[in-house]
Amino acid sequence: MSYKVIVLNANDTTQEHFFESKPSFEDIYSLIDCSMIELTKGYEPSISNRSFDMYIDEEGKLKDKTPNLRATNYWFAWQNRTERTSLAGDVLVGDVAIVRKVA
Repeated sequence: MSYKVIVLNANDTTQEHFFESKPSFEDIYSLIDCSMIELTKGYEPSISNRSFDMYIDEEGKLKDKTPNLRATNYWFAWQNRTERTSLAGDVLVGDVAIVRKVA
């Protein structure tokens, strides 16, 4: 089984990377320019009909990274779908990775 990592860049571009086995955090660090990963969830039907993990920079806000509005919208969609909330005005920052299995 192989995996695709979709990187949602903060500048609103997208990159795709393919791996023969499930990528580790070490594989993802360089893709999103970080050294500590935090997992959160997102939802976007064009990516999956189910909620999915989003890998973000744990220290992104401390590094003053650019807000990632697309990833934030996926995060808000997951929150609405699961009846969760975040702090008012909160956003995801920096590049965000989504790992998907590929047949």
